[in-house]
Amino acid sequence: MRHVRINSLVGSLSLLSFSAMTQASGFALIEQSASGQGLSYAGAAASTEDASVMWFNPAGLTEVKGHELILGAHLINPKAKFTNEGSYLSVAANKIQGSDDDGATTGFVPNFYWKGQYKDYHLGLGINVPFGQHISYDDKWVGRYHATETDLKSYNINPAISRKLTDTLSFGVGLNAQYVDLTMEKKANLGSSTGSSGDGNVKIQADSWGYGYNFGLLWQPAQSTHVGLSYRSTVTQNAKGTIDYTPNFRTDGDISSTVNLPAMAVLSVKQSYGRKFELLAGATWTKWSDYGSLVIKDDAGQTLTDTRQDFKDSWRYSLGGIYQATDALKLRTGLAIDYTPVSNETHRSPRTPDSTRKWVSLGAGYQFNQRLNLDFAYSHLFADRSKVNYTTDDTHYLVGSYESSVDIVSAQLVWKY
Repeated sequence: MRHVRINSLVGSLSLLSFSAMTQASGFALIEQSASGQGLSYAGAAASTEDASVMWFNPAGLTEVKGHELILGAHLINPKAKFTNEGSYLSVAANKIQGSDDDGATTGFVPNFYWKGQYKDYHLGLGINVPFGQHISYDDKWVGRYHATETDLKSYNINPAISRKLTDTLSFGVGLNAQYVDLTMEKKANLGSSTGSSGDGNVKIQADSWGYGYNFGLLWQPAQSTHVGLSYRSTVTQNAKGTIDYTPNFRTDGDISSTVNLPAMAVLSVKQSYGRKFELLAGATWTKWSDYGSLVIKDDAGQTLTDTRQDFKDSWRYSLGGIYQATDALKLRTGLAIDYTPVSNETHRSPRTPDSTRKWVSLGAGYQFNQRLNLDFAYSHLFADRSKVNYTTDDTHYLVGSYESSVDIVSAQLVWKY
C-alpha cells in the first residue's frame, strides 16, 4: 500500500476548500448567532445581547446576567453558477468537454450555548460549526478534473470563563477542541485526447481533532460605550485517512496531513443612544496566510500536486443598529463587506471560488416573558463575479467565471433560568 503525505489538509487536491459555499472569507462559517446575523455581525465582540457573544469575545459573558441556554440554527441557500469560457487540455491543445454547473447545496448550521455563574466567575460552553459545507458538481462538468465532491463537517467545543477585572474592564479566556471530518472527490483523466471519456475517480477521506484557545477584553470607557477586542488562535489539524482510485489506475493508500486553520482577531464598538437605539461597528482580521497553499508528496518526497492557492490575510468590516421598538420587540439591521483571501484568478480553485461579498441583513427579537426570547434574521449576500484561470498540473486548465449569491435564514431560542 502506498503512503501519501499531505502537507496541508484543507484544500487537498483542491478537495477541501469550498469558500463560495461558506459565508465568511475563505472557507469559514461566521453564522454563530441569530441575533448577530440580523446585524451582519456588526459589533460582534462588544454586543452582549445574549450568551452567543462568547464565540466572538468570551469577556462579554460578564454582561450576560444569570444563567442562559441558547439553541440556534441557520439555513444557508447559496448559488455559485460556473460559466465555461474556454477550459482546455494543454497536452492535446484541445478544449475540455463538459457542462457548466452550480455545485452549491443548501446547508444547515446549528449553534448551542450555555452560560452560568459561580461567584464572581462567569462560565460558558459553546458547541458550533466553524467550518463546513457540501459542494457537489456533476461528474461530467467541465471542471471535474479539479473537483466533483467536497463534504466537510466540523464541530467545535469551546468552554470559557470570564471575570470583571475592574468596574469597567472584563477579561475572558476559552479552550477549543475541534473535530474535522471530510470526504473529497475529483475525476482523473485517463484518456489521451480531450478528456471527454476515460475518466477515473479519486476519493479522499480523513478526520482529525485539533486544539486551540481564544481570549478577549471588554472595556466600558463610558456608561453608553462598549469596546471589545478578541483573538481566536490557529488550530492545527493532523489528519489521517485514505486515498482510493477507481478503477485501480494507481495504488490505494493511507494519507496523513497537517493544516493550520486560521487565527482571527476582532475589534468591535457598541454605542448606546438612550434606551432605544444602539449603533455597532466592527473589523475582523483573518490570518489566511496560515493556510497558504497545499503541496502533496509521496514517500519518496516527490511532489504529486500543488494547489497553488496562495491565500492572503483578509479583512471584514461591518456596521449595524438595534432599535427597541417596544418593551418586547427589538429590531436589527446591518451591512458588511467581506474581502476574499483569494489573490487572483489563477489561485481560484473550484473548491474555493471565493470572491468579495457584501452583506445586507434584517433581524428581530421578541421577548415573550422574562425567561424566553426568540430571535429571527435574514441576510442576502451579493458576491462579486469571480474569474477563474486555474490549473494544478499545467495540463488541465479551468477557464471561466462564477456568479454567486447567498440567502441565509437564522433563528434562535434564548432561555434564561
